[in-house]
Amino acid sequence: MSKLAVINRVSCAFLLVLIGLVVVPAAVPAKVNGGCTATGTASKSGAVNLTSATVWHVTAADVLTGEAKAPSPQKVAQLKVVIFGVGLPLLDRTGNSSFGTAGPYRISDYDPYTRVLAVAGTSTSCDGCVLIIVDDVSPLTTWSGVLGAIAALLGVIGLLAGLTQVPSGNARVVGLVVGVVGGFGIGLLLQQMAILDPANLLGLLLPGGGAVLGAILPGLLHSRRTAPP
Repeated sequence: MSKLAVINRVSCAFLLVLIGLVVVPAAVPAKVNGGCTATGTASKSGAVNLTSATVWHVTAADVLTGEAKAPSPQKVAQLKVVIFGVGLPLLDRTGNSSFGTAGPYRISDYDPYTRVLAVAGTSTSCDGCVLIIVDDVSPLTTWSGVLGAIAALLGVIGLLAGLTQVPSGNARVVGLVVGVVGGFGIGLLLQQMAILDPANLLGLLLPGGGAVLGAILPGLLHSRRTAPP
């Protein structure tokens, strides 16, 4: 077996192990903790009990609203969109109530950018999250899916190109950056395909693994390329 074939197999196996570690925990059901209850309503798809729902399936024509009830007054409430386990603020309210609402949110305002959205909510004593999937939108018709596919492709091409480069410090830095870009691309694409839960912090293993490959692959075939006939 050639050295290139061995490298390809090892690299593929490494990425498959990372993807396996990332995807398996995504099967853990989401739920609302702390004694609160939550209900989401989609104008076309109907209502869903967000207290114990794992996934909320909607369509591009839906308008979403939500309401939550708590056993005691809540002073703060936050909603965040989560990507690679990192929350980005969507709603931040203060008050003193045991009942709250959110929305309306038009899916058509968001589906050009993403078809899979992890939303996490926290309040004074409760927290929870849900994965929203737009069923009638293709992963490669969203900006996230397209950018993910491009980044993944560029990452793979960059890592393969680095195999024959001079194994210098600069080549490894470039390889590291290319590996991170490729890893993020694979992660984004898996999220848009509803394989990887965006709320899973372990998703950062993919760009981290890409960085490792990018640091060790440059120059592995350089000696073979420059060897005298």
